[in-house]
Amino acid sequence: MIASGFAFVLVRPKSPGNMGAAARALKNMGFADLRFVAPESRDARPEIAMAVHAGEVYTAATTYPDLPLAVADCAIVVGTTAHAGPYRSQARPLREAAAELTSLSTANRIAIVFGPEDFGLSNDDLKHCPRLITIPADPDYPSLNLAQAVMLSTYELRLALTAPSAPVVVEEFAAAGAVQAMLDRLAQALLQIGFLAKDNPDHIMFTIREIFGRSGLRARELEIFNGIARQIQWFATDTRRSSAEPSKRVLTKAAARGLARPLELRPK
Repeated sequence: MIASGFAFVLVRPKSPGNMGAAARALKNMGFADLRFVAPESRDARPEIAMAVHAGEVYTAATTYPDLPLAVADCAIVVGTTAHAGPYRSQARPLREAAAELTSLSTANRIAIVFGPEDFGLSNDDLKHCPRLITIPADPDYPSLNLAQAVMLSTYELRLALTAPSAPVVVEEFAAAGAVQAMLDRLAQALLQIGFLAKDNPDHIMFTIREIFGRSGLRARELEIFNGIARQIQWFATDTRRSSAEPSKRVLTKAAARGLARPLELRPK
C-alpha cells in the first residue's frame, strides 16, 4: 500500500459487482480504505468474485447509513461528477486536481466520493462535497461505469503520489463532521436574520460550502465561525435587544439574496 490518506466512498451503489471491482481497483493502485453508503446489497459472494484477490479490501470496507457519517473524519471531501449544472461548475479535471490532493493527503484524510450507477451524486449529496472533480470523457457519452471511475481515480492519484516532488509543509484542516456542524449552525443563523431565503436556503449555502471546502478550515478558524454563528443566533433571538434596536435587523432584498451587504437603517 502506498497511501493511507485517502478514503473512497461509494454512495448508494446498486451493483454488487461494481463494489467488488472497486475493491480490486483500490488494491491494484495501493489504497485500502473503501466505504459504502446505504448499498442496495452487501451479499459477499458476487462482490468477492469481482474483487478476485482484493477480498480483504472488500471485507474490511465499512458501511454507513448516510454520506455525512461516512466522511465525518475526513478533512477534505471531493465529489465526482460527469454532469454540468449550477452546483457543478467548479469541477476540476481529475489529473489537474490530483497533485494538490495528494500533497494535502500527507496531513489530512481525503474522501473521494462516487455516486450511484444510474444518476451519480445528487444535489443533496453535493452539499457534503465542497470540492468536485470530473474525469474528461467524450461529451456524447461522459458517464462512466462506477468501478471504472474508481479505477481511473486511483490510477491518477497513484501517478501523482509516485511522481518526484519537493517536500512541502501541509497544514492540517478540521474534519468534515465538525465543519458540517458549523455550516448547519451558520445556515440556521443566516435564516434567522433573513439573509437566506426560506424557500431556497441552499442556493447561497452551496457557495458558502464551496468557499470553505476550497480553502479548508483550521481548528481556530472553525472556532471563530462557530462563535459568529452563535452570536448571530443570540442577537436574532434576544427579544429585549431586537425590540430596542429593530432597525439593525432590516435587510434589503438584494442582501437577502446574497447580492449586497445588509443595509442598516437607523430610526429618525
